[in-house]
Amino acid sequence: MNLKWSTFLDKVYGCWIGKCVSGTIGAPYEGYKGILNVQYSSELIKDMLPNDDLDLQVLWLEVLEKKGANFTSEDLADIFAEKCPYSPGEYAIFKKNYALGIHPPLSGKYNNNYYLEGMGCPIRSEIWACIAPGDAALAASYAAMDGCLDHAGESITAEQYLAALESLAFFWENDIRSLMEEALHYIPCGGRFARLIHDIIDWCANTSDWRIVYGLLLRNYGHSDCTNLYQNMGIIGLALLLGSGDLISTTMLALNCGFDTDCTCATVGAVLGILTGGDALMQKHHFPEQTYKLGVLTERRSDRVYDLAVDTAYAALSFAALNKVVNFTDLPDDISHAPAFIAQDPLRVSVSYEKEEPVISLGETRQIVLELQAEEEIRGTVDVTGPENFTIQLSSVVFHAGPTPEKIIVRISANADAPVLWNKNLFQIRFFLSDGRAQSASFGLAGAQLWKVYGPFWENVTEVAAPGACESYYSGLGGKTPDESLTNIRQFHLNMKAKWEAKYMEPYLLQRAVLPKVLQRDPAYLGFPVSIYADRFTMEDVMDFYGPCIIYMVRDIYAPEDCTLCLQIGHSDKFSLWQDAELLAECDGTDNWTPENLHRLNIRLKKGSNRFVLKMARTNGKSDFSLIFTEGGACTTMDTSLGSHSF
Repeated sequence: MNLKWSTFLDKVYGCWIGKCVSGTIGAPYEGYKGILNVQYSSELIKDMLPNDDLDLQVLWLEVLEKKGANFTSEDLADIFAEKCPYSPGEYAIFKKNYALGIHPPLSGKYNNNYYLEGMGCPIRSEIWACIAPGDAALAASYAAMDGCLDHAGESITAEQYLAALESLAFFWENDIRSLMEEALHYIPCGGRFARLIHDIIDWCANTSDWRIVYGLLLRNYGHSDCTNLYQNMGIIGLALLLGSGDLISTTMLALNCGFDTDCTCATVGAVLGILTGGDALMQKHHFPEQTYKLGVLTERRSDRVYDLAVDTAYAALSFAALNKVVNFTDLPDDISHAPAFIAQDPLRVSVSYEKEEPVISLGETRQIVLELQAEEEIRGTVDVTGPENFTIQLSSVVFHAGPTPEKIIVRISANADAPVLWNKNLFQIRFFLSDGRAQSASFGLAGAQLWKVYGPFWENVTEVAAPGACESYYSGLGGKTPDESLTNIRQFHLNMKAKWEAKYMEPYLLQRAVLPKVLQRDPAYLGFPVSIYADRFTMEDVMDFYGPCIIYMVRDIYAPEDCTLCLQIGHSDKFSLWQDAELLAECDGTDNWTPENLHRLNIRLKKGSNRFVLKMARTNGKSDFSLIFTEGGACTTMDTSLGSHSF
């Protein structure tokens, strides 16, 4: 299909107008859970607001302008880590993983159990549609390269879906429903996200009452996290289907559904902007000339949305040869040639981990695979170096790479007697090519958390003295009524209780009391070492005992220097946490685990070892816990400088 430059530019302009205007409308209400009743007023867009929905895409544009179609996920990751100063949710996890040397695609998966399926990457879809107009498959493939930075699974699928939908929108002349249905052909058909889109389409076909659709959406796909993709992508879908194709009406419908409103509003605005075109939007809604604000550390030639559209359209020319659908026509003379790009390295290097586990503990060995590929035959040697207390073995130090990938296996072992296992362990790869050129790369292994665990400690639901010879304990289980007696007996037989008030280990772990000889025969009081391989862990990760109980966990956190950090605590059951015998945090109730159930600011760590003692309960089926150090509280960079002192 032919696409006139003026038409293409106008639709890109409409995309960014819709993204900015509608995103600004939604931004002040971001995270509100519940139905709103906001009426549109021009005051809502009087001042444009920064929005990460646009911020990161402007960074991606910067990469595309430098690298063209040769860009990689690594290029996106580099600029993300360098120029995005804020770190909410999955952004913080990506940055932590990337600092640990864990690169895409694992940077979006490892340690990302809560935000794995968030809206952070679906909101970045427009740039891929704009550089691949009409070629939905190409747009979706680039969306996957983006999404894996900080997400995995269905979040990537959602970004691919939006990129495909928006790419198709450049030529779409039918209704929104058929556009949404067509975009489904570019994602896997059997997943939960695809089912969500089918459900939204069906519900909106059966009723025009958005409150009914909204209720069905939350009943079937709701999540406690305001940024979770399912409810928010559902809101986007219902707003597009029931918003009558009008930018303002659709945006306000998305807004009044609440939750991640900057994302939902910005996305519907972008879709309708592509369908309508920039000039038509400006005329219909009498918008003043649109500018945008950035929260990332970069600069463009101006803050005019139109200039951003021109730059985006120009970047698309670098991908024209890959677009199997569109032929650009009527190009202005001054932009008829694609720009020159930064030369890429001769070797394409990818790193993969055995079982996708980029983490190691003392005395363990991990296998890493280096996959080398090049456009032309390249020979050379490779060398891998790393920190002390690790040994490194390569399957070969000589390589012969070409269009067919060559694999080199690297076996890395952590010395069992290392005094400290650091969280960050970076390994440098150096390639020496036979023609004299050299190239380098790196990867990392996160260090496991080293704990010593005591327990389990449990009590009977009804405390009854142990019977002697020819005695029965049943008399101690009697109740005031037959019902109570039967309940007591069955509870005694089938259940246990975690007696939170009991101080099983406090005297010995906090007050340095000597363990009595009678307890020195009990393994529960002696403890055993455990390696924890992710920030979040459950009691089942520590021991196989099943039932209500109390356990204690001790970790000596090693700091390279005196420092002050902040602490995010996630928990689902009762806990107490001490730092060097001083109570730091506690909760005597249950909660739904998140990475941020509690915050503690300005935690001072001294150089060397800092002892943390954790008492945690399991009062019902499961007990989850996590400790994450950050540089400045919520939505700031997570610390990677600490380690665990070995026991």
